[in-house]
Amino acid sequence: MPKQLEEGYTIHKGKIDVSDTVIYVIGFALVGVGLLVGVLAITKSSQLLMALGLTVLWIGILITWFSGVIGNKIIPEGFGPKKQ
Repeated sequence: MPKQLEEGYTIHKGKIDVSDTVIYVIGFALVGVGLLVGVLAITKSSQLLMALGLTVLWIGILITWFSGVIGNKIIPEGFGPKKQ
């Protein structure tokens, strides 16, 4: 349930009680780690490392994509749900 702030903003509570920006940065860090593991897998010709790199990469992409749902975010007035 959204909480109203005194400045006219609404706080959307996510699944974890941290900012959605922190979740976004963590997701991008995982994307970078996944890419680095993929590059290492190419140089070592390792299928297991490539699978691990792709897994970490896709977890990072999904975390970045759904960061607004996972973390808390501030919604400006007029962008929230419409009141009837």
